[in-house]
Amino acid sequence: MRFIHTADIHLGATPESKMDWAVHRGDEMWGTFERLIKKVKEDEIELLIIAGDLFHRQPLLRELKEVDYLFSTIPDTKVVLCAGNHDAIKKGSFYRNFEWNKNVYFLDSKTVDCVPIDDLGVDVYGLSYYKNEITEPLYDDIQIKNPYRINILVAHGGDDKHIPINKRKIMLEGFDYVAFGHIHIPDLDEANRMAYSGSLEPIDVNEIGPRGFIYGEVTKQNLNIRFQSFSKREYKHAEMTVTTNATNMELRHTLMEFIEKEGRDNIYKVTIVGYRNPDFDIDLEGLAQVGNVVSVMDRTEPDYDFEELYERNKDNLLGMFIKKYIDQDVLSPIQQKTLYYGVKALLEAMEDKQ
Repeated sequence: MRFIHTADIHLGATPESKMDWAVHRGDEMWGTFERLIKKVKEDEIELLIIAGDLFHRQPLLRELKEVDYLFSTIPDTKVVLCAGNHDAIKKGSFYRNFEWNKNVYFLDSKTVDCVPIDDLGVDVYGLSYYKNEITEPLYDDIQIKNPYRINILVAHGGDDKHIPINKRKIMLEGFDYVAFGHIHIPDLDEANRMAYSGSLEPIDVNEIGPRGFIYGEVTKQNLNIRFQSFSKREYKHAEMTVTTNATNMELRHTLMEFIEKEGRDNIYKVTIVGYRNPDFDIDLEGLAQVGNVVSVMDRTEPDYDFEELYERNKDNLLGMFIKKYIDQDVLSPIQQKTLYYGVKALLEAMEDKQ
């Protein structure tokens, strides 16, 4: 049986909404989900699994209708989904009374329930969140009803506040595949027949790297799964090393070349490292305007001429501090940092007194 496992789609989220270049990011989340449904149809996928957090918050009725329409375009595919901690089925939720298309199986139980899909010879186990936090290990000690069918667990959670998960216990329960959601990092454990698909689109600056879904084929004897990158955008880390001769124009050009190589659609966290001329001020705001840059961090250190500084300040506190270190043949990494930070602090204090 061919399946696609996805989770944490977070429709309704607007990542990086304060950035001018991200004004359409919320629409892109929907666009990627629509592309996924088209791929399901093109690849003749038999089962689509959505392991929680289809929405970023309580879905509007019109949003459920839009999603259900997309599901109606893949009538030959069975769709299984559950509510996660972000879109939990709270009082007044439109999830409660929504009538899905006949190919959709919504796991709306508060405790683990078994939903048979006889056309595929599959039993799907799972539950939905009815509140944002659940601290009980609800996936422990599940009893499989029919070991001769393909048994799949759809499980959303994995931390102390969102259904703690004991992977060893779940493995011993004998599922043919466990489709996890909640953790946004893809994590495939084919040997133990379980995986986190990660988010379909990255929604946070710390979600560095590819995002997408898991394609799989499962029988009672075998499981083959692979991660497939699918997101429109990807968070990437750009690290640039400065020298004492660096200029702001050089840094901008270096970043522009990096973005051109790695993809203009992607989103970048920029970190600048190395030793710079003490009189060189890095134009962080200018770098932030180069493409889809979400943050710029300056982790450079001034390249002080300690001998010269000592000669000019041998009669004051700065000179005495420097002498403690320059008289040593070799400095440890910690001593080097202490020297740099100490000189920087003393120079700033001297400037404040002027």
